[in-house]
Parts: sequence; structure tokens; C-alpha cells
Amino acid sequence: MTGDGTQLAVFGGIPGERARVRLTGTLRRQDRARWVAAAGAAHPSRVEPWCDRFVPCGRCPLMHIHPLAQHDVIRGLVQDGIDAAELNGRVDHVVPAFTPESIRTELQYEINLVAGYSDRQSPRIGVPGHDGREVVPVPGCLMVPGTLRETMKVLAHHVRELEIWPWNGKVGTLRAVQLRCSPVTGEVGVLLSVARPSTILSELADRLASGHPAIAGVAMHISQPPGFAWDRDEEGELGVGMLYGKALLDLAPGGMAMRLGFSDPWPARPDEPALLDAVTALRPEPGDAAVEIGGLNGVGALLLARHTGWALGLGLTEARARRARENSASLAVAVKGASAEFDSEPVLDALAAAHGRLDGRRPLVLINAGTKGIPDPVLDAILALDPRRVVLLGANPRSFAKNLKRLSAGLSVVRVTPHDVAPNTPFADVVGVLESEDKTLPTARSPRRKVVRSR
Repeated sequence: MTGDGTQLAVFGGIPGERARVRLTGTLRRQDRARWVAAAGAAHPSRVEPWCDRFVPCGRCPLMHIHPLAQHDVIRGLVQDGIDAAELNGRVDHVVPAFTPESIRTELQYEINLVAGYSDRQSPRIGVPGHDGREVVPVPGCLMVPGTLRETMKVLAHHVRELEIWPWNGKVGTLRAVQLRCSPVTGEVGVLLSVARPSTILSELADRLASGHPAIAGVAMHISQPPGFAWDRDEEGELGVGMLYGKALLDLAPGGMAMRLGFSDPWPARPDEPALLDAVTALRPEPGDAAVEIGGLNGVGALLLARHTGWALGLGLTEARARRARENSASLAVAVKGASAEFDSEPVLDALAAAHGRLDGRRPLVLINAGTKGIPDPVLDAILALDPRRVVLLGANPRSFAKNLKRLSAGLSVVRVTPHDVAPNTPFADVVGVLESEDKTLPTARSPRRKVVRSR
């Protein structure tokens, strides 16, 4: 806290360490500062950041803390959420995203960049600066695969050479760039966010395609200024037009083949370790009825159907439900007779419509709560299904704990396990496992495939 009681956030600080700091400004009613030096003995977990962009970039805010001690930070954040919700229980140790021998593991297969100007007023591509700089180039970032680092260099070169000027609020074209790399094929997709279409963008796409063999597709998204660089419609979808090549990239979470496009949400970890943990914790067996609620791309329902033979995915927009149905076709080829259905109606309506099909079957339920959490009426409707086991998967410790407490009114909490999403960051996916004390087996087997209503 500062002298007037305002909360002070110190970039580079460690709780419990006395330090000299430099105030850098105020954001969202919170004073901001940067660590300068320890005032006395340095914290035992402090290490020298190995990236020269640590401060200006700011995307790895825990890099100054020893990798193993970073897990204490993550676990503490999750435990604070559990305690704030007045839940009695201890949080498990964090499942690491890396090993101590490989701290700089390449895990992020997507990076979002912005367009701006260099000190010489030439076009520049990089990340938004943490220290007040408009754009910080990160061509050497070791948190992404080498193909994305190479793509950033090729992209920056051709943007400068073609003089594609950044949008500055009044004039210019390019606003932002999203790069994605398939962990299966190594192919790269480039999505350009622009303020207005231009013929020069087709030239850029051609040069990118010839500039690096991994670049398999280039697409364009027109965002209307002012506002965010990525404009999504009411269903959260991006309008995308192809300039070159492939529109879909391959993924294989848990060994299951699937494809996602430029407008589809991309998982923070393509190998989906927390989701795989959640599916395993449900202990699905052939004939079980399984339901996923809130999954971004229906991956959880597909993984469950691989074990049970059938699963129902709820809470997707219609566009994402269509993509999930396309990926379900691959599931049917891999596992004969397996199928997953996806309903794009509001979750409460979809649960009411499915109640008759699930009655007596004591379903396994996977809840993907994301960062915002799930509304209480939806959780109550899930409990009304009399599930045998429920797994709650969340990315925000506070909303996760609130949802967990609501579910614990009818189920017993078995464990809470955080999964490190990315080294050097406090981000985690948290898996909460709950079971019914009633061990009665289902009186009916899983329902078979049926056309489900959608908007």
C-alpha cells in the first residue's frame, strides 16, 4: 500500500522483500511501480531475468523468481481464492509447465502483436510495451517456437519494405497481427487486423508465403476504428477473409486429431494438460453419459466421447458448434461408433431440453468456467441432473472458488489442482474434482445420437 492507502503493484517485486521502487503511474485505481533494488538482503527466490526484454515487454512478469518458487506464487493465488470463498481445503502442488532443467521450454503456439512506429518513425511490429513504450519487438522470444520467431522477422521485414503504415488513430492500415503455429505440422497462420482493406495486403501475403516455407495461410480481419483491434460480433466471432493458403491448422490434444481456423479460440496450451487431467478425473467408461459445459471449441466433449462413446457439448456459439461437429467427424473415424453432439442454445435451455435424455443416467459433467465463471442458476441445473462426478476447470482463482463452493452444496470436493499454463507468468488452469456421496450406479445407459435443436 502507498501512504494514502492505495494499492501499489510493483513490477519485479516479491512479497516479503523490502525494496526501493520507482513509481511509474496509475492504472485502474492502482498505483504502479518498478522494482529498482533490494533494500537489504534480496529474497532467496530472486534470480536475474535471462531475457533482455524482461522490463520493456513485461509478458513474463515472474521471470525474476526461481522457476520452482513461481509455483508457490500460483498455488498461493489459488489458495487465496479458496480461502476467500470460505472453503475448507488445501490446494495441491502445481503441475509444472516445464522441468527445472528446461526453464525456457517453448509452450506458447500463439502470439499477438501490435503495429506501431520505431524511434525513426518506420513501421514496427511487436508487443505492447509494459514500460510505456508503444511497441517492443520480440523476435528472440523463447516462449514461442522457432518458426514463430522466424515468422516475426519475415513479417517485420516486409511490413517495412512495403511501407505498410500502422493505424495511428487517423491514418494508416495495419493495427495488429496474430501468429499461430500448428504443434502437429509446424505450419504457421498469419492473421492481419487492418483498419481498411488495401491491395498492398495481398502483396504482403504473397511475400510472406514465399518468405518462409512454414507460412501456410494468411488472413485479414477488418476492425472498424476507433476501438479494439479485434472486433468480435455478438457471438464472439471474428470476421475473417483469406488472402492466401490454408484456413485451418492441425492440433492433436490428447492424440485426437482436430482443426481450428483463424476465428476459433486457440488454446493457451495446445497439448491441453489441464483438460486432459479433467477428463481423466471423471473416470469415463463406455456407456457413461458425459456432458461438457462451456468449452471454447468442444474439445472436452470430443475427448469424453472417445472414452464413453457419446457426449453432449453445451454453451458454444453456433459458429463454434459447427467447427466442433466437423471435428466430431474425425472422432468417428478414429473411434468407431463414437459421437459427440453440440447444442448452441443458451445453456439453461439446452440443459432443460436434455434433462429427459439424461434422467437416471447420473452423468459425468465437465464444466469449463474460463475466467468469468459460471452463473449460479446453471450450476444448480447441473446439480439437478444428479451427476456422479463433476470436474470444474477454471482460469480465475476467485470465480473458480465461488463456483466450487456452489457445487460443494451437493457434492464433495476431492481435490483442487493448479496447472501452470506458461513459465514465468502467474496464469494457471485449475482443476477441481467433485464427487457425489451417493454411489448408486445409473439405471440407464448413455443416450444414443439424436438431432439436438440449435439456433
